[in-house]
Amino acid sequence: MRRRWLTGAVVVAAAVLGACAGPVEPPAAVVVHAPVTVEKAAVPAPPPDLSTLPVVDPLHVVAGLPGTDGLSPRRNADPSLGVWQTAVVSQPAAAYDRPEGTPVGVVPTTTLGEATTLPVLDEHDGWLRVLVATRGALPSEDRAQVNGRTAWIHAADTTPAGTDWSVHVDTAGQTITVTSPAGTQQFPVKATGSAATPTPAGLSFLLGVRWLEPGTTTPRVLPLSTQSESIDHYDKPTGTAVTAIHTTTLRGTGEVSNGCVRVGDDVLDLVWQAPAGTVVTVG
Repeated sequence: MRRRWLTGAVVVAAAVLGACAGPVEPPAAVVVHAPVTVEKAAVPAPPPDLSTLPVVDPLHVVAGLPGTDGLSPRRNADPSLGVWQTAVVSQPAAAYDRPEGTPVGVVPTTTLGEATTLPVLDEHDGWLRVLVATRGALPSEDRAQVNGRTAWIHAADTTPAGTDWSVHVDTAGQTITVTSPAGTQQFPVKATGSAATPTPAGLSFLLGVRWLEPGTTTPRVLPLSTQSESIDHYDKPTGTAVTAIHTTTLRGTGEVSNGCVRVGDDVLDLVWQAPAGTVVTVG
């Protein structure tokens, strides 16, 4: 009888405890999410060590720079700066072969003692394609690579500028045409390059350097960004063969120079006023 009572008590107790505990909650559902693909942003390349790169200036030969690809000087978006867009290099700028490409040189803030001012040929997403004053090769190595070199540089490394001037040298007609804020004027030249040492054709620009050499055969000189495509080293001390627009005491006329454009004092008086980065076309 006692065992039956105990058994009944256990059953009742279990029932009471079950009632007090309330209904049993089902386990929470486990949600398995579908895999999500996240595109990883490319890690930006570290800035190049500029100290390891050759200097992009007339004193150095820098291989790997592209040509002009038929581009023309770019008109300024801000005409108050001048008709033609130029860029003044405000801090040493890595020179790339293309945007986000390979750095092959460094463009300095000064060129032959003057602020480096470069004509702009193209612009893309914070990059400027500029004409530069360096040789891509020596004439004895590859004449086609000597002149007309360009570089892509960061616009952030420059200050926007411009010029209202342009110069065109017609070697066949032996004339020079100067366009300035005062208008367009054409003059005869005294001489251009000979058949063996022609004046380099295509795009070049004024470096902004003005040399006075009284008592020499070239009293006043405006160096250009181009160099001879026939002579490796005309100026032995610097190892360059820079072409220029200059006055002369020599009497020879026509196609007789080593590549320079010889002009009278009246012409140089005018072109002397043109700012650095002014484009000079020869053809």
